Amino acid sequence: VYSLVPLQVFSLIGMVVAAVSGGFFILLVVRRLWVGPEAEGIFTLFALLFFFTGICLFGLGILGEYVGRIFIEVRGRPRFLIREVWRKDEKSTHAHP
Repeated sequence: VYSLVPLQVFSLIGMVVAAVSGGFFILLVVRRLWVGPEAEGIFTLFALLFFFTGICLFGLGILGEYVGRIFIEVRGRPRFLIREVWRKDEKSTHAHP
């Protein structure tokens, strides 16, 4: 059984990583303005690296979800199958197969 859930999890992880690292970057900028320069900007580089890694993960998840949906569509299977049709008979008020 094929599922899109793992691909959606990749997108979600990418969004979370990008959001957390973006917040960390903003915190570092505010800290630099408040305290002054320190540690030669290595943490800022890490924040940017994690942000772009999160964006890449998000893009990979979106691309994978497109491919997964195309795969499901190409298989041509219906979303559901009708097992039985019930019709109302003119003579009785009860529905039967």
